[in-house]
Amino acid sequence: MKISLLNFSNKQTGMRPALLHLAIASALALVSHVTLAQDKAEIIIKGKISDYATNQSLPGASIYIEGTSNGATTDANGDYSIVITDPNATLVFSFVGYDTEKRQVGGQTTIDVALIPSLEMLTQIVVTGYGEQKKTDITGSVSSLSPTTYKDQPVVTTSEALQGRIAGVSVQNVSGAPGGEVKIRVRGMNSINSSNDPLYVVDGVALFSAGLGDINVNDIESIEVLKDASATSIYGSRGSNGVVLITTKKGKADHTKVEYNSFVSFNTVRKKYDLLDAVGYAKLANHIAGSDIYPDPDALAGTGTDWQDVIFRTSVTQSHQLSASGGTEKTRYYISGYYVNQPGIIINTNQKKYALRSNIDTKLSEKINLSVGLFVSHQNSHNNTDAGDGGVSMVTPTVSWGPTESIYSSPGVYNRTSATGSPISSNPYMTAKERLNDAKSNTFLMSSTLKYDITDWLSYDLVLGVNANLGSSAYLTNHWISPTNPSSGQSSSESYTLQNSNIVTFHKMFNDIHDVKVTGVVEETSNTYKGISANGGGLTSETNGYYNLSLNKTQSISSSYSNWGLLSYVGRLSYVLKDRYLFMATYRIDGSSKFQGSNKWGYFPSIAAGWRLSEESFIQDLNVFTNLKLRGSYGKTGNQAVTPYSTLGLLDKSQSSYGTTTLYPGYTVGNPSNPNLKWETTIQTNVGLEMAFLNGKLSATIDYYVKNTKDLLLSKPIPYYDGGGSTLVNLGKVQNRGLEVSINGNIIETEELSWTTGLNVTSYKNKVVSLGGDDIINLGYQARGLVNTNIQVVKVGEPLGAFYLIPWQGIYQQNEGTHTAGEAKYEDVSGNGTIGSEDRKIAGTSTPKFTFGFNNNVRYKNFELNIFIQGSEGNKVFNATYAAISASNSTVKYPTLAAAADYWTPENTDAKFADPASLNKTQIESTQFLQNGSYVRLKNISLSYSLPKDMLKFASLKLTVSAQNLLTITDYIGFDPEITSTGLSTTGTSDAYGGFDIGAYPTAKSLSVGLQATF
Repeated sequence: MKISLLNFSNKQTGMRPALLHLAIASALALVSHVTLAQDKAEIIIKGKISDYATNQSLPGASIYIEGTSNGATTDANGDYSIVITDPNATLVFSFVGYDTEKRQVGGQTTIDVALIPSLEMLTQIVVTGYGEQKKTDITGSVSSLSPTTYKDQPVVTTSEALQGRIAGVSVQNVSGAPGGEVKIRVRGMNSINSSNDPLYVVDGVALFSAGLGDINVNDIESIEVLKDASATSIYGSRGSNGVVLITTKKGKADHTKVEYNSFVSFNTVRKKYDLLDAVGYAKLANHIAGSDIYPDPDALAGTGTDWQDVIFRTSVTQSHQLSASGGTEKTRYYISGYYVNQPGIIINTNQKKYALRSNIDTKLSEKINLSVGLFVSHQNSHNNTDAGDGGVSMVTPTVSWGPTESIYSSPGVYNRTSATGSPISSNPYMTAKERLNDAKSNTFLMSSTLKYDITDWLSYDLVLGVNANLGSSAYLTNHWISPTNPSSGQSSSESYTLQNSNIVTFHKMFNDIHDVKVTGVVEETSNTYKGISANGGGLTSETNGYYNLSLNKTQSISSSYSNWGLLSYVGRLSYVLKDRYLFMATYRIDGSSKFQGSNKWGYFPSIAAGWRLSEESFIQDLNVFTNLKLRGSYGKTGNQAVTPYSTLGLLDKSQSSYGTTTLYPGYTVGNPSNPNLKWETTIQTNVGLEMAFLNGKLSATIDYYVKNTKDLLLSKPIPYYDGGGSTLVNLGKVQNRGLEVSINGNIIETEELSWTTGLNVTSYKNKVVSLGGDDIINLGYQARGLVNTNIQVVKVGEPLGAFYLIPWQGIYQQNEGTHTAGEAKYEDVSGNGTIGSEDRKIAGTSTPKFTFGFNNNVRYKNFELNIFIQGSEGNKVFNATYAAISASNSTVKYPTLAAAADYWTPENTDAKFADPASLNKTQIESTQFLQNGSYVRLKNISLSYSLPKDMLKFASLKLTVSAQNLLTITDYIGFDPEITSTGLSTTGTSDAYGGFDIGAYPTAKSLSVGLQATF
């Protein structure tokens, strides 16, 4: 049967004739197109790509055919070859740090291109405090951080973004609680008693009432860290601990963008202690007690409570951010809002955050510009005051309660205390579920800048700033936690900081070789704090929670108020000759209301010089360096971190019955006046070298510094015969020395594949030089009952955070004198024949020898992989939690640690622990429980995929899967070597403490899924 293709009937094909004709026509057109394409001749285009200014070849430059993915790269000589089929094709030429060029082939077979270094790279602007500078002109040690380095990570706080990414900046997440405290140090620790926190400045306004944790990390455009005296002296009395400058995002003219960022994280405890099961625990308890507390331990097999499983949970964190930006040439805007819900990995802990930001920039006239930034946030924290220190920690009871204990003694009734009396703490599940401690924080930030360009070389900036925090907290201790004395309380506080900065800037070029910039500043800052607290005991009814304090039988109330002011005058001169010889001098005068008389005023000069060697012909002739700069600086900064009224003589509230049955209020002499108290002063010397190779594809920065801090603000005891108490004095010296190395590379840069890497290493040494004639200061001690003497001291010649412990020498293998085989053995340092606190000696420090961060980003087509590794080396941690559960002691009689069953017997002489039944006391304050806190951590690994743009016409979409803290390599036996229970503001301890773990809230490992949509 003969069938014509054009005569199919509807019955034969099931298609309408019109559709059939269209299909056949399309098929014929496709065949024709393919035939024509096969007939096109291949054209080979060759050429060379070089630097426009130096004529140096650019190896690794990219060439691709516009509208396609076909491309090539230049070889070691900058030569390339690419095949095209369309003689009218357009070639795109690009290289890192250079402007992209496009060339139409137009019949050519050889196309040489000289790329022009991008203006952004040549004139990259860096915020340096009260102004900006070209990166090439900077003479101080300033490090910059761009959000691109952490853009695919589920970062919640700014401190997370900083950790491990900037040389000389140490970030320690000391608590894993939601919103837990973070310790940030720039170039070590200067002060013994005062704060070592850096100064945080957001959009030109210094933070006092608000903190770094209040800032929305998604709003940040850039972060600059000022480290040496040349950079920080511009902030005078507040710059000795370094300065962190944060610039928030702004809108771009004629570029409207709406962006949504979200992630969900699943968080679990990083590791758990290996603890005894019910059978092993019962056998060990019987051995220690010398009697059958548990008549048949083997009968407990398969029973018991895993307290770690009960207390720790998988929590789910949510983060959502929506922003919009854009504007015109006259007015630009950036508006954002975010919400974070972060439950903790310990049950019944949580934090929620809400925030809004609005940044408006408008051109009022040809010479006047106005910028206004507003930020408000609200934060709710629930049971997050868990830093450790035994008293409020959930962690130590969790690992020390025996597995033979049950949660409930009967249905609905908690098993409050252990039947064996070990440990002495209450049921951890009961405490976790029944405790109630809520805190709320409302933060407001405002920064406004009015800029008047008087001429093209003279300008005036008026900066007005406000940062305020309204906080409140409340607690209820119910009858489960405190059966005999339930209680409740509330407190609230208000803190307001006002700043007024007047900045005049002269900037002019003379004869095309003299670049002169002069800045003058007059600034006023004031802070007001108010607080009130009310609490009571003997609560008669828990129905109203913590709201009706009048139901407490005993009540107390207190209030506080403080006000301080700072008046500052600043001058800065910057001079650049021939774009290669750099000079800067800064002088700041600060007047603080915290000091008296002439000591109110502090004077902080600095000087710096630099030489751009890469601009010299003898360096250019080497054809090695793209950039080479040598710089050095010297200067003085201060620290006025004492509370207001510290120099005044104060009275202390007291009560006396005067021999009657009634107490009468009164006052006694408190700390005496000290009008001679003055600033702590830090003098710093810095030498730096900046290098770039291979046309900027590889760069390195090396800095060496020495910081000497004198006139330390210390609290000195006053003898009782002289009235007692203490007074602040200027006493002692501390030195910090360090080497910082940063290496960054664009290893591969093509159209489809790129690989960028960054490594920073910081090595530093801290030493107490003088204590004003004393050799040692004994510090207070934590975890009383478990630890019975101080285990850390401040000692001349040693770093801050030095441990002071009895040397542990193992286990007696045979009877020696009064000691029997199986007892713990210690060094008799004092030689008095007994072991006690007099046998302590220096045994290491909580300060690491060096820290590092290693960040890698690999992109292939639409996929991007990030691997970030971070670590610390050389620091020690005293693991008091481990001590509590491994040796019989006054708080935990029967150890729960699995390894505790490995104790000495005549048949087990190679045991890990001494015989716990021995009458010889285990010295908790010994080196046996001092552990290596060094670690290497896979901080983040993430894989992102960007959907092709032609799939979603209305938006670009990126999906990310990531893991945080997935792998930690460490010898530390506890939950985490990074966490600590001391050296925090929440525990009222300084940096002289640190590396002490008594139930600190563990950090989590997380698996996250993220989404970014841009419209």
